[in-house]
Amino acid sequence: ECCCVGTGDTRIPRLREVFEAFPDTVINVDIKVDDDKLIDKVSELIRTHSRESLTVWGNASDVVIRKCHKANPDVGILFSMKRVVVLLLLFYTGLLPFVPLSEGFLEIPMPSMVLRIADEKSTSKLYRWVLRLADRILMSKTLFKHLERRGIQVYLWVLNDDEDIERAFRLGATGVMTDFPTKLKHFLEQHPEYCKLTGVK
Repeated sequence: ECCCVGTGDTRIPRLREVFEAFPDTVINVDIKVDDDKLIDKVSELIRTHSRESLTVWGNASDVVIRKCHKANPDVGILFSMKRVVVLLLLFYTGLLPFVPLSEGFLEIPMPSMVLRIADEKSTSKLYRWVLRLADRILMSKTLFKHLERRGIQVYLWVLNDDEDIERAFRLGATGVMTDFPTKLKHFLEQHPEYCKLTGVK
């Protein structure tokens, strides 16, 4: 159990409790640190609850991703930061269709979202230019479509505004990560066409 200052009686549930409370829900596990014991414990929990097909795990670190895959190759892994760079290089050089990929999930931020909320007075022109370039490179409908054909799911984060959520689905993202799931639910209720694209019921 974890205790946080200033949160009253708020309690963070254990991963075991989350698995038990949502046995049929796909859950994304971010292994925050490079810790072999942690990876083994999470792998053990996944096996105990027979959640190999309902769990995705990983980290921005390629080292952690490889350890996760070695610990339990039946669990889906996401692209590490290094592998995202490799993916983009392969895509823009035209080599991607000929290269096998072990990852099943691409989870990346939408740079334009950061750009839109950035205060122009407190951010440099260079910073805003880099964000625009990153957005142009990362947010590729063609790339997302190619990954979809290969069975790789694409998730964009952290999108809290309808404008960003709609753009993500228009680009062909499988889904989005948000701080406001109820707001996302309402958006999908108002735009059932995106439910059909993502398989959401």
